[in-house]
Amino acid sequence: MTGNNATQGTGAGASGTDGARESPRLLPDLYLSILREAPDGVVLVDSEGECRYLNPAFTRITGYTREDVPGLQAWFERAHPNPAYRQSVEAMGQKLLRGEQSALVASAVCKDGRVRDLELRRAPVEGGLAMLVVRDVTKQALIEECLRQTASELTAVIEAFPDQFLRLNADGTVLEFRVGKLAEVPIVPLALLGRRVQDLFPAEIGGALGEALQQAVRTGAPAAPLEFSHAIAGAIHHYETRVVPLREMQAIAVIREITERKEAEQELHRHREHLEDLVRERTAQLEHTNQRLERLLYAIEMTERKAVEEWLDSSIEQGTLEVTGPEEGRITTDHTGTVIIVDRVAERLTGYAEEELAGKPIWSLFSSAAIRETLTSEVLGEGRPVERREETMHTRDDGSRQPVSIVADPIVDAAGVVIGMLCTFRKA
Repeated sequence: MTGNNATQGTGAGASGTDGARESPRLLPDLYLSILREAPDGVVLVDSEGECRYLNPAFTRITGYTREDVPGLQAWFERAHPNPAYRQSVEAMGQKLLRGEQSALVASAVCKDGRVRDLELRRAPVEGGLAMLVVRDVTKQALIEECLRQTASELTAVIEAFPDQFLRLNADGTVLEFRVGKLAEVPIVPLALLGRRVQDLFPAEIGGALGEALQQAVRTGAPAAPLEFSHAIAGAIHHYETRVVPLREMQAIAVIREITERKEAEQELHRHREHLEDLVRERTAQLEHTNQRLERLLYAIEMTERKAVEEWLDSSIEQGTLEVTGPEEGRITTDHTGTVIIVDRVAERLTGYAEEELAGKPIWSLFSSAAIRETLTSEVLGEGRPVERREETMHTRDDGSRQPVSIVADPIVDAAGVVIGMLCTFRKA
C-alpha cells in the first residue's frame, strides 16, 4: 500500500509538478508566437520608456531593430528628425501612453529613408508594461487625402455653379441637398429632406421628374434634360433638370434656374416676330411699288408709242416725215414727281445726265416755286395736262438759266389712277 500510495502520490506529484512547470512556459511561448506572427508591429514599453520587445512586423514596417531604438526617446529622434515636428509628436505620444487619447497617426522616417504614415494604438498589459500596436497606414492616408482632395474639388465645383444638387434614392427620396453659391432661390428647402422629390411639385412636374429618375436608374445613363416652371413666393421661375445615375440605385438631380434665359428667349422671340412683321410689311410695300413701277413703265411705253403714232399719222397726212420745229426733251416721273427716265434731248437741255437727275423731284430744275404747285395739284392730283410757257430752267453747263416751255401730261393706268407724268420741254 505504501508503494501504491507512494506511486499515487508520486503520480499526483508528478502531475502537479508538470502542470506547474509547463503553464508558465506555455503561455509566454504562445503569446510570443502570436506577436511574432502578427501583421502589425508590436512594441512593449516599460514605465521608464524602454523598449522591452519589438516583433518582426515592427522591423519589417520601419526597418528598425531593438538595437536601433532601445527606447522611446531613440525612436522619436530617429523617426522624427525635424525638431519642431518631433516635439509635437512627443506631446501626442505622452497623451497616448497616459491613455488620454486612443490613437496617434504621424509621419515617420524609416531606416531606409522612406517616409511612412504610421498609426500607433496603446493597450495596457500586466507587469506595468504598455503595448503599442504600430500599423502602416500610408496607403490609407493617401486614399483619404485623395478623397479629401476630390471632395474639396467637388465642393468647389458645386459652389462655382448656379445649380442645386439633389442626391436621390431610387424611389425619389431626397437624401442630400447642396446648393451652389450662385444659386438665387433654393427650390427644395432643407426642411424637406427625406421626402420624395415627386411630392414637392405639382403632379405634372413631379410625374415628369419621377419618370426621368426611373429612366436614369433603369438605363444607367443620364435622362434627357427636363424643363419646367414653378411658382415661388408668387413669382414664376423656370428650371432645367438633368438626372444622372449613381451607384447603388441612386441618382443625382442637377437643377439650374433658367428664368433669365427663358425671358431672354421670349424677348428674342418677340423681336423676331416684330422683325418678321416689318419684313412682311416692307415686302408688301416693295411689291406694291414694283407693281406701280411696272404700270408706270407700261403707261410710258404706251404714251410714247401713241405719240409716235400720232406724229407718223400727222406726217403722212402732210406728206412729209421730216422732223420740224425745235427739238423736245422728255422727263418721266412717278406719282410723287420724282424723276425716273430722262431722254438724251432732256440731258442736253438741262446739262444733267439721267443718273444725276434720277431720284430727284422734277421741280428742282426750275427757279419758280409755283411750278411745283401746278404739277402736283393739277397734273398729279387732278390728272389734267398742263402747259406752261416762259418757265426758267437751271442748266448745269455754265450755271446760266434759259426759258423753256413745258407740257406735262399725266400717266394713267388702266384703273384711271395717276401713276406719273410725262414732261416735254422745248426752248421758248
